[in-house]
Amino acid sequence: MTNPKPRNCLTINEIKAGDTFKQPYTITDADVQKFAEISGDFNPAHFNQDYAAKTVFKGRIAHGMISVAKFSGIFGMDLPGLGAIWGAQSVKFLAPVKLNQPYLAVAQAKQVAEKFVVFDTWVEDAEGKRVLEGEGTLYPIPQKVKDGMDPAELESLLA
Repeated sequence: MTNPKPRNCLTINEIKAGDTFKQPYTITDADVQKFAEISGDFNPAHFNQDYAAKTVFKGRIAHGMISVAKFSGIFGMDLPGLGAIWGAQSVKFLAPVKLNQPYLAVAQAKQVAEKFVVFDTWVEDAEGKRVLEGEGTLYPIPQKVKDGMDPAELESLLA
């Protein structure tokens, strides 16, 4: 299997406040298993339906950080894309993320500074209710780095 390529390579000069990228997703049992293997978090709230039914959530929930990780895909592949470095992220979990339900991760440029962009980040459920929100700081590819790339090289790195 070949890994997907970034779809964008935006510099500070190409990003404006208000620019937005939305990524729909669903978290499956397999996703929860993979994340637990990476993180070491096998809390029964994520795996044991009998246990989880007795919690405030009334059933199994996904690890909240799986939803936060969706922003890594947005930032590294689409907005800004190739060459972006994620410098910081705050997050507030507002509601549980259930398995096999549709969600939408949204990143919206809030402030464009000299070397970084601050994004509002949030995830909505199917009804538009926010289940998490935060703020991410991104360092897009520097203009001089992008300008120094051979056009054929840049094209080969992008989808």
